[in-house]
Amino acid sequence: MNYLDKIKNAMRPVLNEVQVNGVTFWVHRPTMQDLEKCNNLQNTLTLCVKDENGDPIFSTEDIDGRINVNTLDFQFATDLYVKVVNLTKGDNLDEVEKK
Repeated sequence: MNYLDKIKNAMRPVLNEVQVNGVTFWVHRPTMQDLEKCNNLQNTLTLCVKDENGDPIFSTEDIDGRINVNTLDFQFATDLYVKVVNLTKGDNLDEVEKK
């Protein structure tokens, strides 16, 4: 692996294992490309929730092999959304704001 590949891997969003209602999901913070698109619950879940291989599991429409996020129970979707949002909160944000 060359130096550039090492840098790219270090900057790639990290998948974090989370549990909601006994189901395991892998979530990550939005990429810079997706940040503006994560403007509501549906888009955020679609872009930031993956399976164990890093593949998306939700979509905003009926697609074979994915779950339509609009069919989820609201409380379940909110609980999963909060897991993603909590990844954007961290000790480093306070430090950046002070500078």
